[in-house]
Formats: sequence, structure tokens, C-alpha cells
Amino acid sequence: MKCNIIAVVLLLASFSLAVPPAFAEDINRIVLRVNEEILTLHEYEARKASEISAILGNSSLDSTVRQARLEQVGQVVVQNVFSEMLLLSFANQQSIRVTDAEVKEAVQGMVERQGIESEEQLHQALISSGMTLEQLRENARRELLWQQVVGREVQPKVKIDEEELRAYYRNNQEQFRTPEQRWLKEVIVLESSGLEDAELQRIAGEVHQALTAGAVPEEVVAPLKENGVTTGLIDLEWLRKDELEDSLSAAAWSLKAGEFSAPVAARGGYHIVQVAEVKEAEVKPLAEVQDLIGRREYNSRFNRELRQFLSSLEENAYIQENLPSEAVGYRALAPEYEQEDELELFRAPILETEDAPPESPEVVG
Repeated sequence: MKCNIIAVVLLLASFSLAVPPAFAEDINRIVLRVNEEILTLHEYEARKASEISAILGNSSLDSTVRQARLEQVGQVVVQNVFSEMLLLSFANQQSIRVTDAEVKEAVQGMVERQGIESEEQLHQALISSGMTLEQLRENARRELLWQQVVGREVQPKVKIDEEELRAYYRNNQEQFRTPEQRWLKEVIVLESSGLEDAELQRIAGEVHQALTAGAVPEEVVAPLKENGVTTGLIDLEWLRKDELEDSLSAAAWSLKAGEFSAPVAARGGYHIVQVAEVKEAEVKPLAEVQDLIGRREYNSRFNRELRQFLSSLEENAYIQENLPSEAVGYRALAPEYEQEDELELFRAPILETEDAPPESPEVVG
């Protein structure tokens, strides 16, 4: 199996450890201190490079969103690191520790998820990223530490009352409404056949007449399809009204199950639509959406408690900043970065691990 490049998941992945002497003093400059925790310019630039790589590699982002994220990348990186440093400093103050065995297990899990199957592959990946195994272990140790802090100080405060879930459901039922869907099939008399429009309309009318008279669709269109005049009977499966062209949805939603529409001029030619079955709109019962509501409320409350905890740590922390200009103002970003994954906001690019599924919300009945 081809080894994935581990560079994107390691703290210093984007920088070589061999630093020209002329730049050593500058890159070791401390840009942020939170109590005993420090961030150097070297580390900041490495994290920024990793974040930029992730943004550029995210094909789901449109150009506007991508550009906006690139413009804020310095602030986002420092905001993430700042939160992490608050948590790590608290862990140190409270003498919270992780064992070597826990670190080894975390590293092994990450290595396996990266598709690395041998020590040689790991060795080559580390060389490619400019990292040492010891640095990798240290990164894992730091992440485990702040996860322990969050698990001890925040998670126990997040409780969800069963009556609150029911109240949320009652007050937000439209969120759980499934729109009407129709199972549609169609035959298209094709513009691409090269026939004149009047001839296309005539053929479409004859096909419609035959279908409404009860003829078997496949038998009606078989000779026409062979000559390239029509398609076969196309199964569109279940569709919502907003998933069709306006003219087609208007025709389809005027029919009863089993009926065929008159020919409709739309993309590609004249469409004769059949409604095979109708699935009425409905509000999903509470039993089907209770887990979803619970997770949503759990994440919201978790984020709120986490922010409150971090704010309390910040109030009592010694903070010193000497930031690059593009990172100034990072604290103002925090309210804009609520994430459904309750830990994502504070995950620095130390290890790109697959988060374990969140534990089931504790519901107090």
C-alpha cells in the first residue's frame, strides 16, 4: 500500500529542521506566551503552512470562501493555538499527565489511519516531513493532555433533560418535515433526433395518447428509441418538487399516481412524465429524530461550556504577544467559529486523526 505523506498531519511538517544560522534567531522568536507555554515564529509558520495546504486542498470550497479563509489564516492559527495553550497550561498546573503507553497507542492509531504498514514506511514518511519520531510522540502527548482537560472540566457539565428534547421538537417541527416526494418516470421525444418541431410535437402527442390508453411504455417507445427519436422509459426515482425544471414539476405535481402528463417542452425535447407513486409530506416522529436533537443540543452546550471554561482560564493567565501582523486580532474570531464537532475549533494541526464518534449525550429523564 502506498504510504500517505505524513507531512500534513505533523506540527512542523512544512519546515525542515535544518535552519540557516542567519535566520535561527528570528524563527526562534517567541510570538505568543501563555503562562509557561510558548509559540515560536517557527512553529507559527509551520502551522500556518499546514492550514494553507488544507484550505487549498479542500475542493468543496468555492473561490470566495477559499479566499476569505486564506485571508484569515494567520488569525485562525493563533486562535487555535491560544486555546490549546490555555488547556495545556491548565493540565500542567493540575498535574494532569498521560502515560507513555497512552502516547504509544495514540501514535500507533494515527500511523494505521495513514496507511503506514511498516517501520520503514514510517521512517520514510518522517524523513519526508522533516520530523523525528520523538517530535511526533510529543505532539500526540500534547493533544492527549488537552483532551483529558476537556473531558474532565467540560464534559461533565453538559447534561440534556429529556423534557428539553421534547420541547425542542414541539417548537421546531418544521426542521423535521420531509417534503412530498414523487417517484417519476419519463419518456423524452428528442430534439437531437433532427426532426422538425412540429413533427416532434406530433410524435409526442401520439406517445402520450398511447400511454394514457394503457399501452405498455416500453412497447410504445421501443421502435422510436431504435430510430433515435425518443429515449426509453427513464426512471427518475424519488424527487422533490424543487429538483425538477419548473415546467416539469408543475406537470408532475398536477397528476395522480399512475397518470401521464401531456408533452412538456423542456431541456432536450418533449417530456411525457409519469407519476409512479406519491410519498406525502410528513413530520418525522420524535422517536426518529430524538438522537439527532440530542447530538445537536449536546454540541451546542458543549461549545458554550468550553468557551466559558477557556474564558475563565484566560482571565487568570499571563499572556504576552509579539505576533506577525496577519495574526493580530485573533481573539475576535472565536464567536464565528462554532463547530458541530465540539473539539474541532481547538484542534491544532498536530495530528490529523479521525475523531472517535462522540459519546451519546447524557439525557437526564
